[in-house]
Amino acid sequence: MKSDNSTNSTSTVNSDNDVNSTTPANADNLFGNEQTSTEVTAPTEQPKQQRIGKQQRKSDFAEFKAAFLAPAKLVNRHALNIEGDLWDQLERVSRILGDRGTTVSSYANAILAEHLKQYADDIEIWRKL
Repeated sequence: MKSDNSTNSTSTVNSDNDVNSTTPANADNLFGNEQTSTEVTAPTEQPKQQRIGKQQRKSDFAEFKAAFLAPAKLVNRHALNIEGDLWDQLERVSRILGDRGTTVSSYANAILAEHLKQYADDIEIWRKL
């Protein structure tokens, strides 16, 4: 049993070496701090992304705003503890993009409701595991 583990680890190491030998990047550059001339030209070789027009962006924003940033009065409220930096991000989005009366709580409530709706089937399957 011990010999099987050593065989697997050897094949894994060899496969990693094979992958590294085929890459054109500098092998001495372990952390990617320096760019080679081939790395500089690589982004231009990627296929172009389709441009999104201004009307499409406005339409997407209107859908986002209707789904997440609509002012809502929370009737049966509960406290929720979250990290300070996350609170700051939620507050910024709700304050800048939301209508008057949109709060961090209503924005977070909408996000959580959408998340639970999106994963409802998976959650039910996982519950039965």
